[in-house]
Amino acid sequence: MDLSEKLLKLETVIGIPVYQDFCTDENADKYITYIYQDERPVLCGNNRVLADKCDIYVNLYTPPEFDYFAIKNKIRDYLEENEFVITSIASRVEDYKTVKRIRRTTFDCTVAGFR
Repeated sequence: MDLSEKLLKLETVIGIPVYQDFCTDENADKYITYIYQDERPVLCGNNRVLADKCDIYVNLYTPPEFDYFAIKNKIRDYLEENEFVITSIASRVEDYKTVKRIRRTTFDCTVAGFR
């Protein structure tokens, strides 16, 4: 299930760069990544798979002092409007010894679709 088009469109809606798997801009202080966690069949009929379910992590990275609540809500609303079911939203500040401190807000999402 390829959801890249919908997820990459987040950049236009939110105004923050979006990357699959990891950010390629070492100087970015705000960015979004998405990672395909799992994909599996969920509906079968007539000896074939009819629909799949995909679990995806959407991560918002921001500096710890950045007020991220408005952007978090825009991302949540966009994902829900595009048929993503959000099962959890969690934030934490990560302190990388070799890099800078950064806040990661993770949206655990599920999407189902017919083949």
